[in-house]
Amino acid sequence: MEDIESVVKKYFSVEDVFHTENGYEFEIKSYDPSFLKNSFINLYSDMKSTEYLPKLIKLGSKYILKVTRRIEKSPKHNIYQILLLLASLGTILLDGYYKLGSYSEFMIAYEAPILAMLLLHEASKYIISYLKKAEYMTSYAIPGIPGIIPLMGFINTKSDATVNRDALFDGAFYPYIVALFGVLAFLIFSLKVNVNIQKPLTEPFLSQLFRGYFNSNNLFLEGSAVGITILFVNFLPATSLDGGLLISSLEKSSLALDLLSIIIMSFLGYFVLALAVIFVQNIHKTEPLDSVSPLSKGRKIVYITSFIIIIALFAVFGTV
Repeated sequence: MEDIESVVKKYFSVEDVFHTENGYEFEIKSYDPSFLKNSFINLYSDMKSTEYLPKLIKLGSKYILKVTRRIEKSPKHNIYQILLLLASLGTILLDGYYKLGSYSEFMIAYEAPILAMLLLHEASKYIISYLKKAEYMTSYAIPGIPGIIPLMGFINTKSDATVNRDALFDGAFYPYIVALFGVLAFLIFSLKVNVNIQKPLTEPFLSQLFRGYFNSNNLFLEGSAVGITILFVNFLPATSLDGGLLISSLEKSSLALDLLSIIIMSFLGYFVLALAVIFVQNIHKTEPLDSVSPLSKGRKIVYITSFIIIIALFAVFGTV
């Protein structure tokens, strides 16, 4: 007890201490939000190698720091992640074959942006977690075929809490933005390289308005439009979607946001992903250990800017 209390007192002024069944609770003095955030990060760093885990909450006007024993967990097996990722890659290949009727450079041109979006989204989680020396956000690719079993989404089911709202935001945003840049690269590439078919596979919402600027029969553009639509759906503020984690970093997720997202997904035909969201919304919820400190202003600006950009891209290139 003395060791824990001395570590806590290195960063916070303790007003009272309570012994609980699984650890301790410290009532700490109120601080400036930025001081609270930095102090908790330092405390978490000190306790990272111990058997204890800190959590900061606010009860009324009081700040309570809970320090509890970590729950022993069995080693993580990623077999389901791998199987679902392979299934998603397979359904993308099947989608190209179904729409074009043969294996050829035409199919590759259509599938390349979608495959890039999927692989960049998943691979960047591992790369970013390695660079930041933090656990990656576990996600499962939901396979499907556009127009038949609508493709696709990424369900995040990590139950381990992240340090604070900034970390929660970063864990969802960086893989998402990397995948978006990958799709945009193919979109720009489609302006220079044409792999044409006689009839477009999809019909973007504003294709008539922009027909003079974009070749809607270009398969690179077709695949990019599907990738943009998938990313738009995953930006919706539903629990366990990338967008749900992002909105949770701003405020608590709500049933109303889940329902709104499910309605939009169903309207766009992404009912498989909607069913997955319904299934996990009350099972897996990720919340920060420091639920008191707000999201940084810079990240709020990034979120709003990204929201405007993805809505605009979906309005121009999105497909149903």
